[in-house]
Parts: sequence; C-alpha cells; structure tokens
Amino acid sequence: MVNNAVEPHDNENMEIEGENEENYNEEEFHSLNAQLDQLNSVLDTIEMKNDDVQAELIELLKSNKETRKQFQECVKKGEPTTQPPGSHQ
Repeated sequence: MVNNAVEPHDNENMEIEGENEENYNEEEFHSLNAQLDQLNSVLDTIEMKNDDVQAELIELLKSNKETRKQFQECVKKGEPTTQPPGSHQ
C-alpha cells in the first residue's frame, strides 16, 4: 500500500528560509536600483550631448543656408564666385 501521510513542516526552518529569501530579494532590489540609477545618469548625459549636437547642427545648417544665399546673389550679380562669400583676397 501507498503511504499518503503528510510530513509535518518545521515552521522555524520555513521562517528562516523566508527571511533569507527576503534579504536576498532586498539586496537584489537595491543592486538593481543602483544599476537603474547609473543607467539613468548615463542616459541623461547622452541626452544632453545629443541636444548639444542638434543645436550645433542647426547652427551649421543656418550658416550653410546663408552662405548658399550669398553665393546665389553673387551669381545673379555676375560677381566672381571662386572665393566663398565674405572672404577677401
């Protein structure tokens, strides 16, 4: 015959195991939290650099647009265009 008897659980051992798991989970949580903080800081830095690059590109585009406009005006006036507009020989 099969013995279907249920073994009694040792509540004290279960409590200790539960505390260890809780401590482990808490330590893991703090470790993950610190990693997320580091990632957040890095992402903030990247975002600021990206904003700076974008601002520089916008200024460069404006400058190129102005240079092209000056070049086109020189061509319309029949002025020599071998030198960039604004440069003096």
